[in-house]
Amino acid sequence: MSLRRYEDRPISQDDRDAVIHAALRAPTAGNMMLYSIIDVADQAKKDRLAETCGHSFIGQSPLVLLFLADMQRWFDFYETGDVPAYCEEQGLAYRTPEASDLMMSCCDALIAAQNAVIAAESLGIGSCYVGDIMGHAEAHRDLFALPPWAFPITLLTFGYYPDDLERRRTDRFDRRFIVFQDTYRHHSSSDFREMLADIEAKFAGVMEKRQMTLPQMTYRGFTMSEPRLEEARSVRSMLENWGLPRP
Repeated sequence: MSLRRYEDRPISQDDRDAVIHAALRAPTAGNMMLYSIIDVADQAKKDRLAETCGHSFIGQSPLVLLFLADMQRWFDFYETGDVPAYCEEQGLAYRTPEASDLMMSCCDALIAAQNAVIAAESLGIGSCYVGDIMGHAEAHRDLFALPPWAFPITLLTFGYYPDDLERRRTDRFDRRFIVFQDTYRHHSSSDFREMLADIEAKFAGVMEKRQMTLPQMTYRGFTMSEPRLEEARSVRSMLENWGLPRP
């Protein structure tokens, strides 16, 4: 479950260290650790993130970690070793980060983030992923002085579970709709009806009132929602800042 309300006490230093240590021990491509983590301790920055991401609980979280897909570190390293000049001498093209590098570093960052989540849970600390960090690129670049090849892929908030909170697992789709054997499988209309039966029943009255089908309501409410449109605009800006062509 995603925890959006926290016990009113700071996370102990031992627990903070354990969560971050777990993130740093995550599997990583070539042991390159193609990510960076910003521990957002400044309350003004938390409050600003609460505004830009649209979630007040960010400002109330005792531990906020920003995970960056980070190729900047390695290319700064290459610059210290005169790699561009070396490439010119050797007749090699100096290749700056491309889309494949971004995707690989995003994988590294998200694996590290999930390691942190699991470690936190073992300590009685809940968490919440905030994907809205991908929106408002310009504000977030300014807030954290992000260089071109550092891409904010996810924000995590952490806090101890309140004593009065009832913990329950959020329902997930049955595995037969998600896990395939050997090849990809497209779902039929009947598959979707079965997969989404509970959701359709829950929103039957809303759909009837709006004269919409569930696919139409999902498209309008999620794919075309204001946060998703802002993220699309923002990611285009970040890709351009990375040096990639706008999709």
